[in-house]
Amino acid sequence: MKKFLTYSPKFDQLTAEEEQLLNEDVELIEKAVAISHKLNKKRIATRNAHAKAYGFVRGSFIPVNNRAADFSGLLKGGNLGVILRYSHPNFSVTKGKGEYPLYGCAVKIYNKDLPVSAKFPLVNLPVFITNSVSKFLKLHIKANQFLISKGSPFSFSFLKIPGMLKAGLSLFFDREILPILNNTLKVLDIEKHLISGYTYHSVGCFRLEDRIVKIRLKPSGNIKFKPDADIDQATALRDWFMRNELSLDFQVQLATDEKKTPVNNLLKLWKEKHSEFITVGKIILPKQDVSRYGSMDYENLSFNPFENPEALQPVGRMQKIRQKIYNKSVATRQSLNQTM
Repeated sequence: MKKFLTYSPKFDQLTAEEEQLLNEDVELIEKAVAISHKLNKKRIATRNAHAKAYGFVRGSFIPVNNRAADFSGLLKGGNLGVILRYSHPNFSVTKGKGEYPLYGCAVKIYNKDLPVSAKFPLVNLPVFITNSVSKFLKLHIKANQFLISKGSPFSFSFLKIPGMLKAGLSLFFDREILPILNNTLKVLDIEKHLISGYTYHSVGCFRLEDRIVKIRLKPSGNIKFKPDADIDQATALRDWFMRNELSLDFQVQLATDEKKTPVNNLLKLWKEKHSEFITVGKIILPKQDVSRYGSMDYENLSFNPFENPEALQPVGRMQKIRQKIYNKSVATRQSLNQTM
């Protein structure tokens, strides 16, 4: 019988230096969100990552009988809805010209009868830029300092650029340079097409009760999405769902052991020969007018995975630093948007 890796708090542990850097970053995040409306020329405070939403889409989540997970049990019922938020990972809201096709799809699965839900932020590139928590935090700190400087009345943000570049280049000066370069090539290989047609992945792991998984969201069937470098994603998303429905497979990949399916190595994909993807649910997105979901209520929605039930919490050191970042970002944004 195949054995699976079980969850332990050891997977989440940070060093004292990493905790100190994280606390510094969290203080800056509050300031960055507070001035985000100025940078983005919006009347609302925006997210400090994935600031630009192309649209929200609603549908149903249908649990599937499988050997990995019972989502009806985990979410205390089978009457489950879903909200998807498609986005670009930039800190700021861009106009869309020259955007590289790196996208996000945040998934919220919720019980329609009880206040129970689970959120999963997913991206169309299944790897990360580094395994070093400290290097990532130093880069994130420099990026937040740059954004805060841009929002000040007398901006000297250009003075922050060298520090940000230095922190970014430091990622390439460690023993993991080969997988970093390999993943950079994966980025260059992404073709631009309709945003809802990509396969999306969790960057990092989640608990599935006492086991650990990665998540994949994949279009069902044989629908082909043609490359289109000039596509306007917001318009294309609206037009698609006015005429079509979309079915997606919500899948998990179970960790088997630390060598073949490492929890804290985000530069490495788990090979399917070591752990296959198992479909635990179907997401059905019917025809709809997604322009109806452009209100403040939708933009203020939280897709914070740390609000999940304990059995579906994020796992890993990089996930752990996101906990404080998510919580501060969501709280600041929602508080400010009540008064704007």
